[in-house]
Amino acid sequence: MNYLIVEQQQQPPENLPEILKQLSQKFQLDIYQCRQRLTGRGLSLLTKGKRETLEKISEFLQSTDYIHWLVEPSKSGFVPLKVRNLQVNADRIIFGCQKKEVVFLKGATILAVFAETTGELADKSVKQLLSSYAYRGQDDVRHLKENKVHKIILQGKPVLDLYLLDENLKVAEAVRILPGKFDPKGLGDRATLSSKQNLEQILKLTEEYSGEFHLQTDFGLANLPGCIIRRDDLNNPETQRQNLLSLARYGWLMADLVKAGPIKPPQQDEENNLSGAITAAILMQNPALAAEGQLEEILPIVKEISEEIDKGSNDGERITTPLDTADPGLPPPPPAKSGAGWSKSGFWRGGAGAALFIFFFALFEISDGELLNRVAYYSFASGAIPFFIAMLMFWYAFYFLRMKRQIENTPTSKVRSVAMGMVEVKGKAIRSYALISPMSNTPCVFYRLTKYRRNVKNQWQVSSVSSSDNVPFLLEDDTGRVEIDPAGCRVSAGSKQEGVPGQVGLISHSDDSDDKWVEETIVAGTLIYVLGYASVKRAKGPTLTEQKIEALRELKRNPQNLQQF
Repeated sequence: MNYLIVEQQQQPPENLPEILKQLSQKFQLDIYQCRQRLTGRGLSLLTKGKRETLEKISEFLQSTDYIHWLVEPSKSGFVPLKVRNLQVNADRIIFGCQKKEVVFLKGATILAVFAETTGELADKSVKQLLSSYAYRGQDDVRHLKENKVHKIILQGKPVLDLYLLDENLKVAEAVRILPGKFDPKGLGDRATLSSKQNLEQILKLTEEYSGEFHLQTDFGLANLPGCIIRRDDLNNPETQRQNLLSLARYGWLMADLVKAGPIKPPQQDEENNLSGAITAAILMQNPALAAEGQLEEILPIVKEISEEIDKGSNDGERITTPLDTADPGLPPPPPAKSGAGWSKSGFWRGGAGAALFIFFFALFEISDGELLNRVAYYSFASGAIPFFIAMLMFWYAFYFLRMKRQIENTPTSKVRSVAMGMVEVKGKAIRSYALISPMSNTPCVFYRLTKYRRNVKNQWQVSSVSSSDNVPFLLEDDTGRVEIDPAGCRVSAGSKQEGVPGQVGLISHSDDSDDKWVEETIVAGTLIYVLGYASVKRAKGPTLTEQKIEALRELKRNPQNLQQF
């Protein structure tokens, strides 16, 4: 059994859909799993099988930007020996273990696996992804940086495994160093009072003494077989032992990768094209060189020129590369609009109901109820009130029938071909702002929060309703994106959650509370249908009339320019 392991890319390439399509059609790989294993941080097992089959997939991956390894994993020959002490000489490092001494000569090939064995690194990685997705959006997900990973490992329960590789890049010796479990006197001036800092000093010392140094810090993050880390359980010490065994398997697999070597996309074509272009330019200037058979003499010169050009272009790239600046991610949601409550239909319906109540109450007070009873009697006797109720129900039925016909008769349009007026579009909801639902903390494009309180009859009564109808979002299909403004829209959210004040996450709550909330959300990435009126969004900035007025003012301020007209 052979493994095909790929180095994931944090930012998916533009041609990723085409790569997934080819992997599915040509090699019968699952598209969803391939996407999960090609995007992210670190190493991941793409697939496994016979070497002949994997070589065909490898040939295809060489045409992409993915670095990968084709390896036949070896069995773990032995577990690294625990170090008790060490001795640093000018030409070697001697690790004293319980059964023997292990010598690392200066200039040797060393593989270092610096790992955290409690699962804290994996937890921090998940939190980083969730936070990045919540505040930056799906197009700018950030993974843990290498220096952050190194810091998290030191803050947890770190372990340093060192593998000595022979001239054939096979594992010759392996040692395991645990903080506080070895005598740091052998470090000399490098020794500190911190056991974890002493571990880091050994890592730096090993790198200095090695001729070829390979460092791996992705244990717990890499999707590799047999290298699963379990959450540390204080009540079950067996989990720590299993994690150390998984770490040993991870180390041996990394040694196999070092031996196999990475398969990178070919870059020779670019060099050949550049050398060919330079050769052609020289021959155009001096055709006699080709006639006299002096091509072999100019080839070294061509190579030097191409190397100088490559070096200059690389220097230019380094100079023009922008510095890493703080990226705020998605902008915060705009503030809720105030003072526009009178424009909503609910305001007028509530006002009409209040006016009717005041009218009937005043009528009751004036006539001691006699006139009100007479009006009610004749209204029912003549059929006025039943007629009014019937007309109201007919109006609502006609309204919903008209809406049903409108939905059925409006074809679903692609974003690219949306016309002005009533349209229906279908696509994936994408956030334009860093909108998060207030109770469940879910990244969403829309939420509606309804709060209830028990009344004197022990029945739930709505106390407040708030929503994000002032926050626009994007709808994306395979042809483009369009902005959706949910203000004044009838929104049927796909997700509903219920809880009580003080509830943490989605833990079940007690029925004894006098308050509760119901939160409806449209989660980012949900497939939605939108029916509404499409119009061209007015660009921000001054109008054409305002620009003309400002131009005339500027002209009047300068009499010399004014005299030209």
